[in-house]
Amino acid sequence: MFCLLSIQKVVIQIMHNPKTIFVLILLLCLSAIAFSSTRQKTKKQPQKKIETIGKVAADYGKYEFSFKALDGKTIRLSDYAGKVVLVNIWAPWCPPCKKETPGFVRLYEQYHKKGFEILGVAVQTTESNVRAFMSEYKVQWQIGIKDEIAKMYGTYGIPDSYLFRPDGSLVKEFVGYASEDALEPLIKEALKLSK
Repeated sequence: MFCLLSIQKVVIQIMHNPKTIFVLILLLCLSAIAFSSTRQKTKKQPQKKIETIGKVAADYGKYEFSFKALDGKTIRLSDYAGKVVLVNIWAPWCPPCKKETPGFVRLYEQYHKKGFEILGVAVQTTESNVRAFMSEYKVQWQIGIKDEIAKMYGTYGIPDSYLFRPDGSLVKEFVGYASEDALEPLIKEALKLSK
């Protein structure tokens, strides 16, 4: 009861003092403005879509690279998001590279239209040697020459191949020769996951 009487006295004194009323109104206005601006800042913004029309987001992490392909296009691994991708680090003079290429050609022909891609990264070579190799083995996928990618991937011998799922995660690294028989079931499984 005493508390109510005290509050009542304070309110009466405030109401009779014009300066106090002005200060209270000013404080209320400032509080309203502050509250309003905070609400506007904390309003949920519409989320940006990770996907764009026709493209799926993929995170290749430390494996992301780009190179200039022999046809002059700039190629990025992330351009192939949503596809199963085999990155093959190789050289035309390398015997195991020559041995694995016919199997890669067959896999590419069989699964390319289903979402399988190969990106060839030639190292320690020349453009003319790469073009001759592509012609001899009927290679249809994009190839660039860039030794830095092998260094970035930590390649210490060739061939060195990396198979990625459509989301950019690594299925498997093949150190040395990658056989068609070892790759095919992994490609099939990864393609199933992409549907």
